[in-house]
Amino acid sequence: MRTGEITAFAAAQQRQFDSSTTPEERKQRGHFGTPAAIAEFMAGLFSRIPTGTVRIVDPGAGVGTLSAAVCQRVLAQRTPRTLDFELWENDPNLIPTLEATMKHCRSALRAAHHEMTFVIRTDDFILANTQKTLFDEGPRPAFHLAILNPPYFKLRKTSPQAQAMAHVVHGQPNIYALFLAVVTDLLLPGGEMVAITPRSYFNGLYFRRFRRWFFSRVVVRQIHAFESRTEAFKDDAVLQENVILHAEKGGSPRDIVLTHSAGRDLADVVRTFYPYGRIIDDSSGDCVVRLATGELEHEIVQAVDALPCRFRQLGFEVSTGPVVNFRSTAFLRHHQTADTAPLLWMHNVRPFVIQFPAKIRKPAHIEVSNFSRKLLLPSGTYVLLKRFTAKEENRRLVAAVLTAADSYNEWVGLENHLNYVHRRDSELTEDEAFGLAAYFNTALVDRYFRAISGNTQVNATEIRAMPVPDESTLRQIGSRIRQLQTIDRATVEHIVAESIRLPRHLAEQLFEVADG
Repeated sequence: MRTGEITAFAAAQQRQFDSSTTPEERKQRGHFGTPAAIAEFMAGLFSRIPTGTVRIVDPGAGVGTLSAAVCQRVLAQRTPRTLDFELWENDPNLIPTLEATMKHCRSALRAAHHEMTFVIRTDDFILANTQKTLFDEGPRPAFHLAILNPPYFKLRKTSPQAQAMAHVVHGQPNIYALFLAVVTDLLLPGGEMVAITPRSYFNGLYFRRFRRWFFSRVVVRQIHAFESRTEAFKDDAVLQENVILHAEKGGSPRDIVLTHSAGRDLADVVRTFYPYGRIIDDSSGDCVVRLATGELEHEIVQAVDALPCRFRQLGFEVSTGPVVNFRSTAFLRHHQTADTAPLLWMHNVRPFVIQFPAKIRKPAHIEVSNFSRKLLLPSGTYVLLKRFTAKEENRRLVAAVLTAADSYNEWVGLENHLNYVHRRDSELTEDEAFGLAAYFNTALVDRYFRAISGNTQVNATEIRAMPVPDESTLRQIGSRIRQLQTIDRATVEHIVAESIRLPRHLAEQLFEVADG
């Protein structure tokens, strides 16, 4: 897709700024400039650019690429428009380039018989729009349109911004969610927002309060997903799953448009329509966004959601490995001795099996003593799940079975980047362990998890909420898996699909995914 002249000017400003700063400096401030093609796609999502004076807010404006893209769209309008931009940017190094971009936009629009004014605000966007006094209730809704690529970094829970938005978030929030919330408050009824952000707020306990607040005030019109985790912001080496959200303040829910693309090439996106409730799922009260980008993914979600149990309803528990590397250095050892136990890391976990020792420089053993005992687990049967997966791995979920035979000691250490499944009051049977591992290792569950989760990590809270077969079915799966001489992926897929009575056409499509 060829970039328009105005947007191309902004892109040149971005390149100029990038050449004068380091990626580390930009990352520290949470600045990741929007590529021109993505900016034009975003500006094109607004249902219309109203006639009359249109007030537009661009928080975290950077060099002004998003506002330039709106101007580029208006440039083609025959009916004169009057645009009034309010741009927020508190990095003083960006102000000259931002001002240059907007002046260029103004000149181009006036030459095409449109009018444009702009003001640049250099205050903190969150605090300036949330702090109230005895005589001032704070900013009121004033904007018809909002377009934003907010900064991305964690805030301390004691930060003024987090405290000002405590009604929306809790803990250590990411600042991008606060930007979305403030923009929502600033939009007039019927106003539209287009934002590119990580999709991590779409599900999970951490963002639950924000989702409930946010989706009670806006209705989603369109979501665009990038299939690649790196393509959207590859110039900044960003490893995030990003989405573009088009939402309207107020209004009535209707079918949501889902689009997706492999990367920045947005000329031929795949477009599908789905009922609102299939995407914004509030059946559990958590307002989860299920981002399935095709009919196969929707069938997967429906099939898994139809399973009879939730993990937390069974007698299983999932916990996080207690050994935090930097806090436990006094107990970590590189060599086995009479008073050590195995220390398992993510690299020890392979589908169904524990690979120990592994050829890696990290300490593979942990001291067994009265001082380290609280960090250890009794040797026994557990299911281990990687909390993170490397970017080159095809599977988000990787589960292994750990048995007492895998440890040379009566104790074992699990590093903090592992989750482990256990029973609350007894030990897992091997049939239960292999049944759970088989279920987690299927293409079905992996695709389901990707559809509902915007995280690149596997959280214990998400596992607890996952639909699973009943205990009897899990034990039957585990028994069949244990009888195999060799556990291969295709056989596991067939056993699980048959045991949970997966529709044949869906199972066959998943077998193809698994083989690939």
